[in-house]
Amino acid sequence: MKLHCFERRAFVCFSAIFLCLQCLPWQLTAFEQFPLGILGGRGEVTAGSNLLKLVALHEKSPAAEAGLQTGDRISGIDGVTFKPHSNNIDDGGSGPQRALGEALDDVASRKQDDQRTILLNVVRGEGEQELVIRCLLPHRAGVLDQKGRAQLLERAAQHLRKTQRPAGHWDAPVGLTGDRVLTAWAAIALKSLDEQQDEERLKKSAAWLLGPNDRAWIPEELTKKGPDNLGNWALTATAIALVECSNAKPDAKQKVALELICQALQERMDDGGRFGHDVITGYSGKGFNVINTLTHLAWTMGEQVEVSIDKAKWKLSFDQINQSVDSNGGIRYWTLKNTGTGDASLRTSSMALALAISKRNSELVATLSNYLDKHRSRTREAHAVGSMGMLLTPAALWRHDREAYHRFLNEWRWYLSLMQDNQGTLHYIGGKRNNGGDSYLGMDRMACAIAIMILSPPDEKLVLYKN
Repeated sequence: MKLHCFERRAFVCFSAIFLCLQCLPWQLTAFEQFPLGILGGRGEVTAGSNLLKLVALHEKSPAAEAGLQTGDRISGIDGVTFKPHSNNIDDGGSGPQRALGEALDDVASRKQDDQRTILLNVVRGEGEQELVIRCLLPHRAGVLDQKGRAQLLERAAQHLRKTQRPAGHWDAPVGLTGDRVLTAWAAIALKSLDEQQDEERLKKSAAWLLGPNDRAWIPEELTKKGPDNLGNWALTATAIALVECSNAKPDAKQKVALELICQALQERMDDGGRFGHDVITGYSGKGFNVINTLTHLAWTMGEQVEVSIDKAKWKLSFDQINQSVDSNGGIRYWTLKNTGTGDASLRTSSMALALAISKRNSELVATLSNYLDKHRSRTREAHAVGSMGMLLTPAALWRHDREAYHRFLNEWRWYLSLMQDNQGTLHYIGGKRNNGGDSYLGMDRMACAIAIMILSPPDEKLVLYKN
């Protein structure tokens, strides 16, 4: 009895701490590191400071050739001081990141060599010596220009092609589930380009995702745990990938696997409409809304290829999500009030897509999409996988409001600019908070998938994009 009371007190204490954390202005990270785009290197910013510290420089990069040194602090561009960096998620990349990324994108797109220089105001050493360093940049079209967009898409695709394993998958740093999730999203990204050279590659990926017994690693007993942890993340991603890679015309094996996935997800939901990472309802029975919303997207994709979904099960899960829509339009972590929408982009975008594709509840689609538009600076804050919100939010906005999609592009131009270095290699840029999930999946591959999924909606080659 004493132990039981202790457990109850511990749970109440943990819940109180969690709710308090949700009320903070999301300023919990002391610093943020990120690539420096075509300057070639990595920088670091700290909340409240306008200085961008150089923590690494690539050999023979424009920054190194200009004489910049590790430890230098860039304070501004051509005499204009950076705004201080903020860890508030509603400020997005405002501060040194946005200023540098957009300036590099502008300068690099100039055709004349003598015009492609950027003047960096630099503070060096303990004496804080102030320098002005002229940096000559290589030519690169602007990331939102037609040529620059095509170049970025091709660079991202080339890296995905290069890193695919012979069996058809992409290997993540951690476990089979990581391989499955990474493979699904890498394949979806390549499919969005719809290039003939990728047809056999995508067939291999789809075949690998079916698993050794063509059951997507689902045990005979659907509610039994599979060969690895976090299985529901893999099942939902696999369903989307199988539909997309087959052009919504799955073969017999793929159709059976899709039916198994959709059925398994129905069986793994508890009587209250809640899910967990795997076969057990998460977080002491409170559930895990992101699995609900990704499940709805998986079910919707299944419906596009005539997989039947139990209406009562669908409604049970939907009611759970409907109760979790915050007053600002985002989907909360749980149904509990005040559990926050700061990291809501993945939950909100996946549910908006599920409802839009299936032509259900247009009023809620508008509510969710308007949240994504109004709070677009939050998009890379998505629980422990900052990449996921960046993968699906562009699709949701493209479907709902083309102007909102273009506002999103302009918001994240700095991001697309800084992720490309002077050699054309793409680098991952995380969120302001927890990016552990992306490290599990493989940051270099996720960076490429993000770039493609941000820029490819206008081509409408995916079910995710098409009205």
